[in-house]
Amino acid sequence: MRSPINTQILRAKRISTIQSLQSLWAFVKRKIRESVKNEKNENTASFFLRFIFPSRVVKIILFLNCSIFLFIEQAECRVRRVPVNGDQIVTVRTSIGIATIIQVPDRPNSVVVGDQDSFKVEYLDQAITIKPLSGIAMSNLYIYTDWKRYNVELVSGSETVADYVVYLENPKEKPQTVTNKESGIKWTEFKNSLRSDSFSLSVKRLGRTKDGILLVEFHVTSSKKEVFKPDWLWLTQNGETKPIHNLFMSALEVASQKGISGVLQIREIDLNLNEPIRIELRRNRISYLTIQKASLWKR
Repeated sequence: MRSPINTQILRAKRISTIQSLQSLWAFVKRKIRESVKNEKNENTASFFLRFIFPSRVVKIILFLNCSIFLFIEQAECRVRRVPVNGDQIVTVRTSIGIATIIQVPDRPNSVVVGDQDSFKVEYLDQAITIKPLSGIAMSNLYIYTDWKRYNVELVSGSETVADYVVYLENPKEKPQTVTNKESGIKWTEFKNSLRSDSFSLSVKRLGRTKDGILLVEFHVTSSKKEVFKPDWLWLTQNGETKPIHNLFMSALEVASQKGISGVLQIREIDLNLNEPIRIELRRNRISYLTIQKASLWKR
């Protein structure tokens, strides 16, 4: 759906293009008349302008005019703004070799993609980047923020119809208070931390979605500039390794004045909900912190 501002800009571009072509046509006619006048042959000039010149050049001008319009239309279609009502499902078109950005009004807390083998999903601040790993694929994507959940259908196909940027917008102003039912995530306040040499990892809060996904929101700092490696993070229960469903990081480079944020996603079915969870940072030695059993998290 085009916004009124985008429509006005498009119309202005079209009017400007038409005016430029009209000016060019008037200039060419004037020059031809002047050159033929020197030979004092007005009939020849009239014949040339009416029949010979238009038969070739006007077609070229019309072709260029249409091409410009098509280019403007295509460029506009690559960037879309979609007002999202309730649980509306928004289709986002992707293609191999193109990074498609989904922009949401609020910073996402977590992103869940149905088929991780077909789509690579990353996010930073309010932007989620989608890169298809297969030429023909479909999957669903849930984007969770503090305010709501966005439902997206991902489709991989032709480059000619792929989206570059899709803005998911709220049709109304953001409410002052939002219930847990509207947000899609129920959060439990929880504080614990671990240290490993120069690194410090602190858990901020624990979340649970109605889709059976557990979220662990954490923050990493370091006393010096270095790179945090995601494969350092492990999850265990009673000494047994548990799978991490997804891991999202705001960045990988940490500095003394610049920390990074992350979210661990764990599926409820992969855990014993009545046992504590241990997050381990495995480097030269193993450092860990313990999280309360998931059965105590808010539902």
